[in-house]
Parts: sequence; structure tokens; C-alpha cells
Amino acid sequence: MKRHLLARFILSFLSFLFSIISLHAGVGEKSPALSIITDKSPGASVEHGLTKLMDALEERNISFEKVGSMEEANGASIIVTGLSSGEGIAAGLLKNGNRSMPQVPEALTIWRTDWQKTPVWVIGGYDDRGLMYALLDVANRVGWSNDVKNPMEGVTEITDEPDVSERAISIYTMNRAYWESKFYDESYWESYLDMLAKNRFNSLVIIFGYENGGFLAPAYPYFFDVESFPDVKMVGISPEEQKRNLDTFNNLIKMAHERGIGLTAGIWDHIYRGGVQGGGIPGTKNAPDQPMEGLVWGVNAENLIDYNKTALAKFIDTFPDLDGIQFRMHNESGLEKGEQLGFWSDVFEMIKQKAPNLHLDLRAKELPEPVIQSAIDIGVNFRITTKHWMEQMGMPYHPTKTNPEESPIRHSYAYLLRYPKKYKIHWRLWNGGTTRVLLWGSPEYVRRFAESTHLYDGDGYEVNEPLATKMEAQPHDEKPFDLLKPDHVYYKYEFERYWHFFQVFGRIGYNPDTSTEIWDKEFETRFGKKAGPIIESALHKASWILPRIITSVYPYRGFPTTRGWAEKQRLGDLPEYAKNAGSDLMQFANFDEEAKLLVEGGETPKILPSSNSLWFEQISKEVDQLISDAEKAIGTNPNKEFVSTVTDLKILANLALYHSRRIPAAVSYRLFERTKNVAALEDAIAYEQKAIKAWRQIVDAADGVYADDLKMGVCVHDLCGSWKDELVLLEKGLVSLEQNRKSITPEKNASAVTPKYKPASQADNQELFHIVHTPVTEAPVGEPIEVNAEVSAPAGIEWVRLRYRNVNQDKEYQTMPMEATGEKNSYRAVVPADEIDPKWDFMYLIEVMDNNGNGSIYPDLNKETPYKFIKLIRQ
Repeated sequence: MKRHLLARFILSFLSFLFSIISLHAGVGEKSPALSIITDKSPGASVEHGLTKLMDALEERNISFEKVGSMEEANGASIIVTGLSSGEGIAAGLLKNGNRSMPQVPEALTIWRTDWQKTPVWVIGGYDDRGLMYALLDVANRVGWSNDVKNPMEGVTEITDEPDVSERAISIYTMNRAYWESKFYDESYWESYLDMLAKNRFNSLVIIFGYENGGFLAPAYPYFFDVESFPDVKMVGISPEEQKRNLDTFNNLIKMAHERGIGLTAGIWDHIYRGGVQGGGIPGTKNAPDQPMEGLVWGVNAENLIDYNKTALAKFIDTFPDLDGIQFRMHNESGLEKGEQLGFWSDVFEMIKQKAPNLHLDLRAKELPEPVIQSAIDIGVNFRITTKHWMEQMGMPYHPTKTNPEESPIRHSYAYLLRYPKKYKIHWRLWNGGTTRVLLWGSPEYVRRFAESTHLYDGDGYEVNEPLATKMEAQPHDEKPFDLLKPDHVYYKYEFERYWHFFQVFGRIGYNPDTSTEIWDKEFETRFGKKAGPIIESALHKASWILPRIITSVYPYRGFPTTRGWAEKQRLGDLPEYAKNAGSDLMQFANFDEEAKLLVEGGETPKILPSSNSLWFEQISKEVDQLISDAEKAIGTNPNKEFVSTVTDLKILANLALYHSRRIPAAVSYRLFERTKNVAALEDAIAYEQKAIKAWRQIVDAADGVYADDLKMGVCVHDLCGSWKDELVLLEKGLVSLEQNRKSITPEKNASAVTPKYKPASQADNQELFHIVHTPVTEAPVGEPIEVNAEVSAPAGIEWVRLRYRNVNQDKEYQTMPMEATGEKNSYRAVVPADEIDPKWDFMYLIEVMDNNGNGSIYPDLNKETPYKFIKLIRQ
């Protein structure tokens, strides 16, 4: 019996061994399909890339071998991987083949050559990260092959280097239960980090403390106690839990590094004092005054500086491989104004002594000038991280003119881009308040956004992950909700749903000219050859809707991430909506501006609400048509991802339709307020009824697919619930408007004839003009700047004028007529040298008006950044 069992074991083992050998060496074949040769000691991130390549080959049943030299290779083709410098075989082949590689971090090359009549693919990198990117690209393309005998058929030759040096994704830890459901799940991080590496993100920022109701305020006791401050504790946490947190975070740093990703810890709270830090979380109102389970207790005004300095030093020792720390600097971190300079000077001194090379991000919001100077004087390795577009996702450029007009360092770059340069700037896109749950992805948006981050030689960008605020302001022990209802779930982890978001922000940040086949193939794989391209086109179009809402019709009160949600909020009852001014005051006229023009006459080069309404209407129709085409192409058995993707597209299309109809309602309401004529109010009510009809279509689309309670923030600020709840409020608002109409008797002084809202015939007035302009890109300090343009229009030109200022948002734009030069359609303006402050660079735009009263601003924001920068040449 024992002999029989032993024989069966041996046969089973030999069968298993034979199967492994068959896969890698290709038993039954004269040679494997591929031979793989690597450098002798590849780094950890290179090993990751190699593993993914071999996984892709195994998944396609492509036989391969790993050998140490060209002479040992038996494969039908050879892959040689390695760094471009040194003694490796890849370096030698590149040198002998006269193949140059950019000498910059993350550069890569994929090159096809031959060796003794055998096809050879050289996969090289300037450094480990660049080589990993090349290997991951090849692994991805191997998956496209339909021919096991030619597994490299989808691989293309390329030499590439990064456009944006740092491409970061950030994660909030707003809710303990939700955070720890991910934090302790190693397989989650394997999938998440694999996805980041594949898409060429090279930085991950994990933010501890942000309106968390005192959780992680500060973060240190979550990981350890400080012996010299025995009274500072996280209430209820055990030493074993702290050890687990510490080990898990160190392991997370290691896992990130293995994939070429640096990890930065965001330390945003230094003491909990309630107020805005509370985040509206139930039960935390009294937390600053008494110990509460799960929150830090014991930090006070007396020990604030000493504790934080000591704990931070231990934090640096505890996580020695951490790549950087991002600090929130102002009063929302718990620091009072009078404490900030002393606090930060002491912290900077400690870091300079203990970790002089540690990378620091200093958040710009209300950052005091003396604190900036302290960082410069002490010599810490810092940069300033500022907001790209307030705390939302506007258009892919820096706001031409912020709202409010006086811009402290809280919404954008303010006066920070000054010379001589003493620090770098890092741009942070707060998309987490805008793209919360719906799918998003536009390559063209990201191209333009990435270009904008080069301002002031920008040091890269950071974007929020999708679902960034999930469970914010909910009790810390509450079970996280599931985004989609069970019948519609098609993924293991919710982030997988947003694969195209990660694709475009990662890959296009690395190379703005990334081949579209990277995502074309993915859409085809997921939705089929017929429906895939249609869904792709629909998503790319629909992804412009939310940024346009933020830029053109959004209320200022909604700009904090913890207050506004353009995907789901109706943006107030109509009287409130009609007061909204958007977030670029230079480009878009508000509702009252158009009402005033209708009543009093006049002209403006800004985009009028009526034109904006037409833009929303047109894009809604275009997306709707693509949805219809995709549904026909997919057939009668769509998969779950198709259904949920189309759901999002329908929501976005109807959101655009809603605003296209509510904009006329708002202008009509402002007409009513100006004239007191009830006819304008009646028009407003009629348009509002149509807007509500569009909102009902949003509700219909989401019904049965999304959770009924999307807990994405403070519930009393409409950051919970669903589109159904907003519909109830819209209908209540309509009843209120109708009751108001019934209660009004015509006033004696009301306008007898009220101008009515006029639908626009043109969504983009730029199409009414022909403008030719060679941008001024550089100018010497102390010299005037001459700007020339050719401008014509079928209706003739009434005027052309130059708007300009230094690149300082605290300065007002100046206006200068551009005079006709005498040559056909030629206009010129010269800015005097004494109006150009050499402390900042310079910027300008051109406003035009035709003889029919149609105005426009050049450049066209629909196609490019709507202004031009001039680099001042300083000695």
C-alpha cells in the first residue's frame, strides 16, 4: 500500500514538473518562442517589470527561457533587458548599435535588431524605473498578440522620456473603517500599486488628517507612543495595534518602492481643536475637551511644539525609507496664527539636523511669508504645493481670474511665482470634490493640464484618486457602503472601475503624445471591437462636462472639497443658482451680467450664459447619440461594465442637459429681479420645469445601479444620499417659485416691456473670427513688449484690445486698445516697460468684438490655455 501511494506521488510530481518545463522551455518544440536575458543584478522595480512580462507570456501560453548570454539563447526571438549604461548586454547592444537614450531619469528605449539572424528586442532604461516602464509596456503589448508564434507582434520601437517629472496620486484617510479596510489588505495594495506602476505614476501621497473629526490629529500615536510624552495617546489603541500599523506602513513603503513609486506621508493635522477640523462627524463636537475613543488626547498649547517635533523625529526614524512628508501649514491644521512661525521654525531646524535631504511639501494655503523665509533660511529641502483650481476640477489651465477676485494664498498660485526663484512649485489638482463617483477620462484634458503644470518650471502634479472622499464625515466605526448594487459589480476592488482615469493621468503625464492604442485596445477588450471605440469617444466627450460646470456656473460656497459635489448637487434652488458666478471671472459672464446686457445694452467678450447653455445642450446631444450607437453595437447581452459605464454616461449627458436648461432659467430670474416683470419669472419657471425633467432622467439612469446613499461627505451639505434626494428639493423649489408667481401683482414701476432671454446661435464665438497671432514667449527685463495680431470677421471688427498683467493673481489686469497698423487686418499694442514688474513673468490675452456685438477672447479656452505667458529674461 505504501509503495502504491509513493508511486502515485512520484507520478504526480513528475507530471507537475513536466508541465512547468513545457511552459518555460516549450517541450515538443525545437526551441522556446523567447529567450530572456537580463542584467546580472536587476533592481527591485526591474524585477517587478520582468515578473509582469513573464506573467503575460505564461497567460498567453508562450514558451520562454531565461539565459545569461546571447550564446546560450535557444529562442526563436531574444529579449535583452538592462540599463543603458554599465557592463550589461543591453548596454553593449545599444552602444554598438549607436542607439542614443535621453540621459534623464525614467527614460526608456525599446529597439528591434538582429543577432546572428535571430530577432532581438532590446529593452533598456536610463534607470530602474525607466526600464520597469519599458518592461511593463512590452508585457501589456504581449497581451495584444493573437499569434503565439509571434508574441512580439504588438511591440513597437520607441525611445521615450518623462514630460512631467513627478506624477502623483493622493489618498485620504478620512474614515477609519474605510481606510483600514484597505490599509490591512496586502492584496489590495498589490493590485493598486501594480496599476499605478503600469500607468507610470511615480509617487503616492497618503494623507493623515483632513477634517477627520480628530482622527490622526496628529498621526503619530496611530503608530507609536513617545516616551517623553506619556500623556499623549490615541485613546483605546493597544501596543499591538500600533505595531501592526507601523509594520503595515513600512511594508507599504517597501511595496511601493518595488514598483518604482515613492511614498509621501501627508501630515495635515498637528493638534485637534475642533472647528473645521471636525468635518461634521457625529459625536466629535466635544473631542477637544475630553478623551474620545479612537482620537488623540493629550496634545495642548503647552506641549504642541515639543511633542510634534519629538514625535516627528521618531516618525522619521520609524519609517526610514519614507520619500517625503507633506505638511498642512495654516490654522486648519490646528495651529493658531501666533503659533505657526515658532512651530515651523523648530520643525525645520529638527529636520535639517536629522534628515537634511528629506523632501518636504509645504502646502500653500494661507502660508505665512515668514514661514516661507524660515524654510529658505534654515535650508530644508522643500517645495511649495499649491492648488491648481481651488478645491475642484476646473478647466485644464490655471484660472484666468479667480473667484473671489482678491486671491489670498488659498485658491491658486497668488503671488508665489516670483523671482529670483527660491523654491519649486508643485501643482495639486483637487479633483476629489468633482470626480467623486462617476467615470472620468479625457486624454486631451490631461495633455492640457500637464502642460499647465510646467508653469514656473513646475515640479510635477498630484491628483486625488477617484472615490477620494468616500465615507468622509461618517462615524469612524461605520461599515463602508458599496458603491454599486450587487447585481452590477464586476470588479474585486472599486478603484478598478476607474482604470481609464489612472491611464490618462499617468501615461499622458509621462508622455503627452502617448499612443492612443494604449487605451483603444483596453476599450476593445472590455466592450468589443464595435462598441469599444464608441464608449471611448463618449467618455472622452462627457469628461469635459464637469470641468465646464465648475468653471462657468459653480457657486463659490461649493468650492471646498468638503462642501461641493458637481456630479450630484443641483447647486441650490433657482434664486440661489442664479447668483452663481463660476470660478473664472475673466472667461465666463455670470447670469446677472447677461441680464444686465439684455436690459441696458452693452457688450462683452466673455462667454455669455446663453452660449454656455448651447454648449451644454450640444455636448449632451453628442453623448446621447454615442450612447445610442454603443447600445446598438453591443447587442442584446451587454456585460456589467458596459451597463454601469453607460449609466455614468447617461448621468453626465443629462447633467449637461440640466444645466443647459437651468442657465436660461437663471438669466430669466435675474431679468425678473432687475425689472420686476412677472413675464420674466414665468419664463424662469418654464425653463426650470424643463431642467427638472432632465434631472428626472438622471434619477432614472442611476436607479437600481448606484447605492441609495452615497456617503461622500457631510450629509447636511448634500454630500450624502442620491440624485433622488436632489429631485425632491428641485420639485420643492419649483413649487416655491410657482407660489411666488401667484402672490405677485404687477408693480406700477415694473418694466412694461421686459427683454426676454435670447438663446444663442453660437456656442463658441471664436468661430466668428479669424485670428492669426505669433505668441511673444520671451522678453528682456526693462524693455517694452509689443504684441501683434491679425483679426478679421465677416461682420467687421469693432475693436481689439490687449488684457495683461504680471503672473501674479493679486494684480489687476490692465487694458490697452490694440490699434490698427494700417496693414490689412493688422493690430498692435505696446506695453510700456514701467508697467512690467520684473519680479514676476508676464501674461496676456486678446479680446475682440465684431460690429454685430459678438465678442470673444483669444486664445480659445475650448482648444487651448486662454492666455499666453512671456518669460522675462533676467540678468
